[in-house]
Amino acid sequence: MIATLVVQDEDKDPAALADKINSKATWANNVLRPYATITFTSRDYQTYPRYDSSQVRRLIGWRAAQIIELETDDFEAAGKAIQKLQEKLQVQRIRLLAKPTTRAEASDLLITQALNRFKDRARLIQRNMNSAGFKIVEVDINTGQGGMEEYSSRVAMDEMSSRSAVQSEPVIEAGTTRVTVQVYGRIQLD
Repeated sequence: MIATLVVQDEDKDPAALADKINSKATWANNVLRPYATITFTSRDYQTYPRYDSSQVRRLIGWRAAQIIELETDDFEAAGKAIQKLQEKLQVQRIRLLAKPTTRAEASDLLITQALNRFKDRARLIQRNMNSAGFKIVEVDINTGQGGMEEYSSRVAMDEMSSRSAVQSEPVIEAGTTRVTVQVYGRIQLD
């Protein structure tokens, strides 16, 4: 699971705004530290001006946001951490992906099966063409990344997370991911 949460706020004073964002990000990091099964990073800090809607376009303040990204395969811990983080952060999206080791194992098995089918078809062509044998000239193996189960909740930058209500823990369930392998090749008949 990769969960993306955003710290965002606005203020007329850019220094005060930076303090607000940094304070919330520090709070989020402190909330996450006790969760040994969750790795997290802070990234994509952005500050940009806000203007009024008049034709003069006067500067009326600043808006800032920072992303906190969590990665884990411990859904229970992630649910609890996200529930706590929603006190001051907003969930931008949650993506569920196959573990790299699981994907690699499935891909290796599929490659073996696909190559065996390729050789079986080459033998079929050899027999049908009354050839004494065949030689594999070229093989191209394509392992697609497959799909991913994704729960997504887009957050508009205008929406500020000033709510102090207790948020419920997100419902997260594992799904399935498609792993595909395609084998293309050329044979030469004897």
